[in-house]
Amino acid sequence: MKTNLTWKSLILMVTVALSSSYTLKAQLCEWRLSNATYNSTDPDGAGVATGSATFTLQLHTISGTIPLVTGISTGYSYQSARAMVPTTVNCPLASSPSNITLSAAFLAGGYSYLDVNQCSPFSQTGGTEMFNSRAVGTLQASGGGVTLTTAWMDVFTVTLWTLNTGFPQGGYVSINSTEFGTPNPFSSYAIADQAANQYEANSLTFTTPLALGGALPVLFTKFDAKCTNTGTLISWATAQEANSSKFEIERSNDGNSWTTIGTVAAAGNSSVDKNYQQLDLNGGTAFYRIKQTDKDGQFIYTNVERTNCQVKNISSVIYPVPAKDILNVVIKSDRSIRTQLLIFDMQGKMVKKMDASITSGNNNFRVNLSGLVSGDYLLRTNDATIEINKVFTIVK
Repeated sequence: MKTNLTWKSLILMVTVALSSSYTLKAQLCEWRLSNATYNSTDPDGAGVATGSATFTLQLHTISGTIPLVTGISTGYSYQSARAMVPTTVNCPLASSPSNITLSAAFLAGGYSYLDVNQCSPFSQTGGTEMFNSRAVGTLQASGGGVTLTTAWMDVFTVTLWTLNTGFPQGGYVSINSTEFGTPNPFSSYAIADQAANQYEANSLTFTTPLALGGALPVLFTKFDAKCTNTGTLISWATAQEANSSKFEIERSNDGNSWTTIGTVAAAGNSSVDKNYQQLDLNGGTAFYRIKQTDKDGQFIYTNVERTNCQVKNISSVIYPVPAKDILNVVIKSDRSIRTQLLIFDMQGKMVKKMDASITSGNNNFRVNLSGLVSGDYLLRTNDATIEINKVFTIVK
């Protein structure tokens, strides 16, 4: 009896920490659904299932660490016409359901997944998909909890039975952000430490839900986005392609609104490794994903990669050379600066100036050269941090 009272007291304390009695901290986390697998073996004999699929919830901080995380309220959303909770699992309510396996790290932290409802009906659109079922429960630690870092940590792995015969056999799964995260937060989702501090988590698998199934038309083996001196390099690779048409590289500043920044032709049909790249000259803090489209118009998305790439230098190009009436000045910058473009003759006299508001990325300016005679000139700025020293010639 003493042990049960202690456990109930712990549940009460964590529940309170995940509801109203918390202090919201500025430290930000991200979570995602990843590592989807598919098994075509029928798990229920003559039943409706066509196979089974698994996926893993992963969590990390964007920077720094969060020690002693002892309570997490979370779940997932799915499509009941394409996937189902195994009939061997008590639905709608269970504690430590057999189709959800905690990772070794969370088991070592003393965690259990309690009061899990995997059959909660609701309606929501995530990306281009509709979801009508979701799961939610509370991960609670009776031990020391876990420490979150910038490295992705597996939280738990879910097994669902699939209902389709074509890809994706299990439809799509999605996860909302926590109450104060983005996009589309659930008020019932939260992360808290033992001091009742609460931390928001953004979702990377809401706008781009995760497909559950096998026989992908394109098998991706790599997708990443890395910082370079000239911007963000997006790289991806495939091991096989069937009927593939193109890859569209999409960028977002907030994880919600996406813009196509480049299109690369796909191999069509291939059974060998193929490598692809696209350079985003703007860099900065951004989210990236690849939209792969087949020749029949069907498409899938990769997972989302997030970067914070700052262009390391300021560069400039001028044209035409020689110039006559107009000089075009292109400045690529890693920051926003208000400055002036200055033109000097060869005796060091300033003969022309122009206000220039430089923003991060590529900037284009047109300098009017009317009134200047033929000869050599020097283009500079009045900001010592912008090293632009361009000698050019005017020919009238």
